[in-house]
Amino acid sequence: MKRLSVVSEFFSKEEINTERQEEFDYLKGLFMVFIFGIHAFQATLTEPDLCMKILYGFATMMGAALFMFVMGMGTVYSKNANAGSLTKSGVKMIAYQYLNNLLYLIALAIPYPFVKNMLRAEESEMFRCLMGIYIQYTNIFFMTGVIYLLLALLKKLKLPTAGYAVIAFMSAFAAPLIAGRPVDIPVLGYICKLLIGRDLFTSFIPLYFVSYVLIGVVFGKVLRHVKDKTIFYKVIIVVSGICVVGTWMYLFSAYGFSKELYDFLTLTYSEPGFLHVVASVAHILFFAGVFYLGRSYLRKENIICKQILYYSKHISKYYAFHIVPYFIALGFHKYLPFAAWQCWILALVSMIFTELVVHLFVHKV
Repeated sequence: MKRLSVVSEFFSKEEINTERQEEFDYLKGLFMVFIFGIHAFQATLTEPDLCMKILYGFATMMGAALFMFVMGMGTVYSKNANAGSLTKSGVKMIAYQYLNNLLYLIALAIPYPFVKNMLRAEESEMFRCLMGIYIQYTNIFFMTGVIYLLLALLKKLKLPTAGYAVIAFMSAFAAPLIAGRPVDIPVLGYICKLLIGRDLFTSFIPLYFVSYVLIGVVFGKVLRHVKDKTIFYKVIIVVSGICVVGTWMYLFSAYGFSKELYDFLTLTYSEPGFLHVVASVAHILFFAGVFYLGRSYLRKENIICKQILYYSKHISKYYAFHIVPYFIALGFHKYLPFAAWQCWILALVSMIFTELVVHLFVHKV
């Protein structure tokens, strides 16, 4: 009985915390800034410098996991998250992936007529290789679409909150055991490769990220019943903070500040096991708590806060277009990597370019 009274002190039977959760908007928008820098190196095939390795190492604890977690949480807070609308969103996001691929192919091909006579054999082969990868590329749009379809099914089945938690737990354990297994059946085998397989064109494997989305759903359902978010996040920060500190203490003790640590973080980011899922969720909740408790210092009229929230609001558009300057620049550089300092300049160019494009889309100018 005493335990029940403690629970009722923090949580309400009715849904009372139903407003927009801006702490996640700030966190998501801030990560778009990181993405500009990280992808400037990755898209141009450039070896990251020390600064980028540190930034990327930190980002591996959230990144795509953050967007998937917020996506799951968003379906709880959306007023139009029925099975039908989730299915439409899923189909739309998968279509966006292949439209985005077309944009990438155009960006890669634009410089080719100007540089083809200067290309050596290996550079021409790199161009063909990149075109082959990006014609069937699967990234976060495809992954989001697939998981929206799964959420639509679970919604249709009227799965209780505990069911989402169980499937999240099971998928986090099962993903490393299932991922990469070939299915030697025409067509079906290729579809399975998109969902659970590994290939040059699969940036993210949806199977690995299902757990983040379902944990986000569970967290969103719990959050709607929280009476006092300040107390709630203070507890969250303490618990998740212990996990965050423990994670980095273990990583540094096991790998030191070395290339092995960078390689391990790179692998576990795209192919997270159960412990990495726990660590990632702890990072997400810790920084969400920090943003919430520090909200009095975040002024929406402040130009930086305003821009971060704008990134969050139009994140799909920024994500779709920000790679274009990188691919065009890569082509004019004869499909060869850049110096690290040039990538930082390219990141700034991409920020300016996408800002102009997104504003054109939003304001129909």
